[in-house]
Amino acid sequence: MAVEPGAGEDRETVTDAHDDDAGTGALLAPMLPESERVIRGLALALLVIPVGMVLWALLWNIGFIASIVSYGVAFGAVWLYRIGSKARVTRAAFWALLGIIVVTVVLSLLAGIFTDAARFVDIPLTQALTDPEFWGLYWQNIFTNAQLWSTYLPQILLALAFGALGCYRTIRALAVESRR
Repeated sequence: MAVEPGAGEDRETVTDAHDDDAGTGALLAPMLPESERVIRGLALALLVIPVGMVLWALLWNIGFIASIVSYGVAFGAVWLYRIGSKARVTRAAFWALLGIIVVTVVLSLLAGIFTDAARFVDIPLTQALTDPEFWGLYWQNIFTNAQLWSTYLPQILLALAFGALGCYRTIRALAVESRR
């Protein structure tokens, strides 16, 4: 049977029926406050952003717009959160995880456009990643080139639709869990 810490207590004493017979109880390490567990879980969940971007860009270059990446991002963010926090998803964590998922999908779209731009300029991707001139050209096109956006609009809409389909069930389950 576990005894929950009360107000002002920062240690948890765990005893078992068998321990009572021996007269011993185990004293565990201090428990983390809920806010620290949430922050630790969210920090670990942020690792999903670069992984999702790379996977998305790989599939984008093959010619696929797949919901599997957004499903993987949603699942991975929740899985990493639970490993880091060792707790269920709270309401605040739900909104933060949703933000991580949305940011990852948006950055993944931009990563796909980045790889297309590198191919268009005929520069190796590894060089494009470290070339300040290329980055300047890329951001200039992202923010000022209306033709770029009109060309990519169908792909972006499909990607967002597939992205929503890919992570819908996971997000819905999280919403239900966070209300408990």
